[in-house]
Amino acid sequence: MGRQVGINKERKHSTPDEALGAVITALRVQKGWTHAEMAERVGYSDKHLNAVELGYKSPTHRLLVAIAQLFDLHPSQLLARAEKLYLKGK
Repeated sequence: MGRQVGINKERKHSTPDEALGAVITALRVQKGWTHAEMAERVGYSDKHLNAVELGYKSPTHRLLVAIAQLFDLHPSQLLARAEKLYLKGK
């Protein structure tokens, strides 16, 4: 069993990748999903998903689309949320 959902969900977003990761984390936590649960739904490993959420890796187009669809969003809406968060921190 993984750690509790929502631990350390508040993180930096000083780069576009960190901002996108923070948005993805917030959406995942709202659903109450662990990394493993969300990773299974989008077809990636929980370690890869964690790296994306932390801003260490940029998501591929395929992953970005899968995450957006998982939350009933268009990829552009997901990116717009991340852009807003990133610009807010500048």
